[in-house]
Amino acid sequence: MTKSSIPAQPSTALALRPGQAITPRKHRLATIFGRKRSTLPEYLEQPEIEGLLKHAPSPQARLLMLLQWRAGLRVSEALALKVGELHLDGDRPTLTVRQGKGNRPRLVPMHPELQAALSNMLAFGVIQHGWLVQTTRSTAWRWVRVAAAQAMANGDIAPGRHIGTHTLRHSAARHWLANGVPINKVSLWLGHANLQTTLIYLAIIPDAVGDMARVP
Repeated sequence: MTKSSIPAQPSTALALRPGQAITPRKHRLATIFGRKRSTLPEYLEQPEIEGLLKHAPSPQARLLMLLQWRAGLRVSEALALKVGELHLDGDRPTLTVRQGKGNRPRLVPMHPELQAALSNMLAFGVIQHGWLVQTTRSTAWRWVRVAAAQAMANGDIAPGRHIGTHTLRHSAARHWLANGVPINKVSLWLGHANLQTTLIYLAIIPDAVGDMARVP
């Protein structure tokens, strides 16, 4: 068979528009998902989160981490949350995020673990009015780092992980998707301006509900 008769193979490269340069490999993920990101989001599995919470240096630290993990809040949103923005009664308790990114308020459904923790803290007077957690962002970051170091030393989390406050939010998003929450709902709960921002989580859980196993 001559070179000219060899059938052309289908290209697996990304199609380029006229004048578009080839994207370096390490930045290709950012191109696909429309974000300036060259690495995947750092996240923890639920047992690792439980290990982190176990080593929170104070009840306020644990509450802050729980708000980020169970409600997917940004640290700034968790620190801005007030008692009056909790809706604990009824079958579907929620919390209202009034100071979200871009000043977009939203309602977030409340997980039973978070509802129980908040109800207990209110009942015993640990929190009464005003802000739920009164601290600075730098202290919040330190709390997570202290808890992470203790969890690693105890074997609850593998050593060498880079864990910060935003890791809890990433973990929440991945956990929701892994448990069958539709990605459009995850996007709303996270307060993303558009769905494309949420698509990055499909890179860390590409088959959230096991669709591939059902393919004949």
